[in-house]
Amino acid sequence: MRQFLMYGLVGAGGTVCHYLVLLLLVEIFTVNAVLSSSFGFVVGALVNHELNRLFVFPRTARKRSDTLGRFLAVACFGFLINFAIIFYMIELLGVYYFIAQVTATLTVFVMTFTLNKVWTFQA
Repeated sequence: MRQFLMYGLVGAGGTVCHYLVLLLLVEIFTVNAVLSSSFGFVVGALVNHELNRLFVFPRTARKRSDTLGRFLAVACFGFLINFAIIFYMIELLGVYYFIAQVTATLTVFVMTFTLNKVWTFQA
């Protein structure tokens, strides 16, 4: 449970980066919300890898290059889930983009924690 909570705590750093990019691109540069979310997700994923390696899974025996590749594969899976949720909720249901993003974030959070714990950082 401690590891799950820590994952959430350090994940907040990546999520803040993701949301800042999203808000900046949508509100300041009027970029499409789906595209903006996608850019933000990539920024958040890179921040999250380093924070997870340092604070959540520090005992992994895997090299940084190994965990980065796996982490990015999990992030790509998360990206696709994020994109699908965002697209469906915004474009098809007409949900406000920020509510759609929170829903996507919570869903992707649980999925990526599980994958990263059992595959990416497992020694």
